[in-house]
Amino acid sequence: IENVVTTFAPRPKKAWWQSENGVEHVSIQLDLEAEFHFTHLIMTFKTFRPAAMLVERSADFGHSWNVYRYFAYDCAAAFPHVPRGPPRRIDDVVCESRYSDIEPSTEGEVIYRVLDPAIPIRDPYSPAIQSEMQWVNQPELNLGWEQNGRNLQGRAAGKLQSQGSHPVLLGPPGCIRWAHPSSGHSPQQWVPQCPERCPYLASEPCCCVQAQPGHVQPRACEPNHTQPCASATCHGSVPAGCDCNEHSQQCHFDMAVFLSTGNSSGAVCDNCQHNTMGRRCHLCKPFYYKDPSKDLRDPAVCRACDCDPEGSLDGGMCDGADDPARGLLAGQCRCKEHVAGPRCDRCKPGFFGLRATNPQGCQRCQCDPRGTVAEGSRCDPVSGECFCKRLVAGHSCNQCLPEHWGLSHDHQGCRSCNCDVGGARNNLCVVETGQCRCRSHVVGRQCGQVEPGFYRINLDHYTYEAEDARLHQGSVVEREPPTNHPPSWTGTGFAHMLEGGWVEFHVNNVPFSTEYDVIIRYEPQHPEPWQEVRVRVLRPSPISASSRCGNTIPADDQL
Repeated sequence: IENVVTTFAPRPKKAWWQSENGVEHVSIQLDLEAEFHFTHLIMTFKTFRPAAMLVERSADFGHSWNVYRYFAYDCAAAFPHVPRGPPRRIDDVVCESRYSDIEPSTEGEVIYRVLDPAIPIRDPYSPAIQSEMQWVNQPELNLGWEQNGRNLQGRAAGKLQSQGSHPVLLGPPGCIRWAHPSSGHSPQQWVPQCPERCPYLASEPCCCVQAQPGHVQPRACEPNHTQPCASATCHGSVPAGCDCNEHSQQCHFDMAVFLSTGNSSGAVCDNCQHNTMGRRCHLCKPFYYKDPSKDLRDPAVCRACDCDPEGSLDGGMCDGADDPARGLLAGQCRCKEHVAGPRCDRCKPGFFGLRATNPQGCQRCQCDPRGTVAEGSRCDPVSGECFCKRLVAGHSCNQCLPEHWGLSHDHQGCRSCNCDVGGARNNLCVVETGQCRCRSHVVGRQCGQVEPGFYRINLDHYTYEAEDARLHQGSVVEREPPTNHPPSWTGTGFAHMLEGGWVEFHVNNVPFSTEYDVIIRYEPQHPEPWQEVRVRVLRPSPISASSRCGNTIPADDQL
């Protein structure tokens, strides 16, 4: 078949090639007549798509053929020696099944792409890639298919669609041909249009067009960088076709861009200013973002990202522009996994130690959940020191305060040892069990029981409640006794004293003079012990020399 491009004009869907009725093996050979840059092939079938087919090409007038791709409903049966797809390299010859299904029954497509987007290509201009795309020496395209095994009534019919109204055809050195749907001219009828080179394209050849009136041609005076070549006479500060959004005065033509835009424009801007980049200087450089309130042509449209490089991904790069479909917001910083904040400059709750060398930004707090407060962050975001409950201590809140035991999830974290004053040596206990250090022949966790076989006598004592005394810089705090265990205090409550205050007891019921031990029971409000406590005895009269306390000196009344 000749004149491939113009065969179906002007109504491409009103005509098609149709095979002879009852013939299983059918082929169509297309004589392309000129050099092509072949990128993809789309075949639309009037009825059912073939059960098996192949696409092959020839560059030596049909003497030898190279297969591009096999298509089959059952590749193993139709082409048993051909590898199954998908291809892993551009030049892989494989068999695919996705375009050979029985449905749809009409308008089904078979698509072949020379440059598969799923295959990464480092250099699209390499000789290997160009050999796949470029056809020379009067190329021919052969399409062969069969309908065997379908058991369908009707004929296998299809049509070949050419993408674009003016396919680019490469001609003799120094010229680029423009095919016209109704030209019918041979390659020898292409003639130069421009006698000189354009100053903006000093390295580009002049433009060549067909010697046929009425054909589409580049503009005659200005260098048009949207098309493959420029005309002779040029003027103006910005070349025609350079849409650089006022961020550049220079551009050049790129054939790959020209083909990717459907032959509409190949202009690529050079030396973009104002922190812009891209083919049209329409994007902001990395570490800059497009200000939504400014016009794209504004010199200050690209603003610097304000992201903390220690807590941001990619060293502080932000979203370059708004893109709701991709979830991008212009200027928004992308934080590392354990980092938060508009600038990605602080650790999330439960993490600390923001570092640029940490891929996650911050490290998790090493806190014991039994001794850590439940509200807010578990640790200091800088030092990592955990926030402990009232009766818990330690960097990780994993230790009870002295005279306390039983680290747990209780509100205060630990419980008081509450060792018996008479039966225990002190108020210290084992942190795991709460066992106090008992005196001889005294047992029990709190050392409040006598060992079997022993007994104890009652100790005479007097109790004076602080809430009944005179308070200087203090106040009475009443407390309801617990219902599930005996209270650890006597009286109605406690006397809450401020630093520097004192409590004055009036003792008038001592029956006789002898040695007495003064025991002060108190409940601390802070984890630190008292720095200084003074006890002073004020006597109503001098001590009699004949009494048991006759040898007392004034210093003995100061404790």
